[in-house]
Amino acid sequence: MNSLRKSRVSAPVVMILVTGFVAVSILHLLLTILTSQSVYELSDLKREKRELETTSQILSEEVSSLASNQNLLNTASRLGMVANTNPVFLRLTDQAVLGHPLPAPIASAQSTNLVANSAMIIESTQINQVTVPASATEPVAIPSEPIVSSSLIPASPTR
Repeated sequence: MNSLRKSRVSAPVVMILVTGFVAVSILHLLLTILTSQSVYELSDLKREKRELETTSQILSEEVSSLASNQNLLNTASRLGMVANTNPVFLRLTDQAVLGHPLPAPIASAQSTNLVANSAMIIESTQINQVTVPASATEPVAIPSEPIVSSSLIPASPTR
């Protein structure tokens, strides 16, 4: 009778231990799943950060190129502006005009593109590209001039 009582007492203890072990195993499994999911999200965020940094660098290079003196001079001349060789300045503290204003000459002696620069924004005529199937027997003419988009600058060969 004494051995029967010991087995009755140990059955609930065994059930509690087994239930605890199963609960700890399920909790460990859930934590592992959540951790691995977080690692994938972190990897995606790092990749997105790299892409955004690259895009930011490309945009800053494009802004720098557009802000260059050579590009500003070319853009101004296309808009009909001319360079004035006799600049006049205004001092804001006492509103004094420094210099004698004269009209700018009509034909500017300044050349526009003194140094060849592949990063300059080139205005070119748009060429209509026709889709030709690969089985076409007639050769397609390739334009001899490179076409540069007005919204992008050429990528560096080191990228």
